[in-house]
Formats: sequence, structure tokens, C-alpha cells
Amino acid sequence: MANKIIKLYYHKTDGGAEYLMDTCLPHEYYSKEPKYKEGFICDATKYIVRIDGDITKDAELIIK
Repeated sequence: MANKIIKLYYHKTDGGAEYLMDTCLPHEYYSKEPKYKEGFICDATKYIVRIDGDITKDAELIIK
């Protein structure tokens, strides 16, 4: 079976937690940069990586 590559999109909260997720908002909602997409959690989200603190020990993978 071939490996499946999943594109992940970045989001950082005001509190400092960082997320990578497989769903995003179109850039028109939050940015003037046309190639940038903000990560967004919704019903279609399947994968979430949460990094809060030290990435070497505080990262979590959430599969919905």
C-alpha cells in the first residue's frame, strides 16, 4: 500500500497553543496573502496536531 500524504494547515491561538490540521479557511477570511491558508477545525476535520509548550514532549495527535 502506498503512503498517503495529508496536507496540514497551521493555526496559533492567542494563548500560544499551535495546531496543524487537515482543514482550512480560504485566505479571504483572514489574510491578504493569497497563498496562505489558516487551519480551521470543523466537522470535516479528521487530523489535528496540537503543540502546547515544548514540541519534544508536549505534542499530541488527535484523530477524529
